[in-house]
Amino acid sequence: MKKTWLIPLLSATLILPTTLSVDAATKPTVITKYAKDKKSLKYPYVTKGPSTNVRKTINTDLTDFSKFAYQNYLDIEAMEKRDKKSSFCKEYPSMCNYTYSTSYKVSGNNASYLTFILSDYEYTGGAHGLGYKYGVNYSLKTGKEVRITSILKTSTQLKKVEKYIYNKLKNNDDYFVDTISDVDVTKKSEYLMMKDGIKVIFQSYEIAPYSTGQPEIFVPKSVYN
Repeated sequence: MKKTWLIPLLSATLILPTTLSVDAATKPTVITKYAKDKKSLKYPYVTKGPSTNVRKTINTDLTDFSKFAYQNYLDIEAMEKRDKKSSFCKEYPSMCNYTYSTSYKVSGNNASYLTFILSDYEYTGGAHGLGYKYGVNYSLKTGKEVRITSILKTSTQLKKVEKYIYNKLKNNDDYFVDTISDVDVTKKSEYLMMKDGIKVIFQSYEIAPYSTGQPEIFVPKSVYN
């Protein structure tokens, strides 16, 4: 995974099998696990389909995500305990009930990849919380994550994608896209692998108001190939 999850080891339990519609030769089966049995900390785990080595590679990465999530949970729990002693929290206790959670969704429709949206959300006071959406794409041949730099290898390709998204959204009042500089696609951008292209993920407030969430904008292969 493109992120580095250097967090202490955890144990987990599993439930909820879900069969994926991908290549008939692999047919990955994904179950839900919970970091340290915390029902709010969900993450996926592959049990069937690809070879043992491929599953091991994918699951090692997903387990690292669960460690990252659990550490965030502990950090926010400690922050809440500390802040509740403050005069502000004593006056406005409802503003100091902090939360942290994770979820996932199987996404994409490319038979050669297993694609997840991994999401986390935290509330640490204020009008609302804030989340982040990770796009994670695993090769079903190797089990390794396929990063956006394997798809958009040059600055020219990145600029072509930016221009396409800008032209697609510039006249849409639901988005904050007035100039091409409002669309920022980089080597660190999150994305989802699709059959005929990719979906670029934008985080809250990047190109749209909070109420819009985290948009996923489809870009056809013909734009960047």
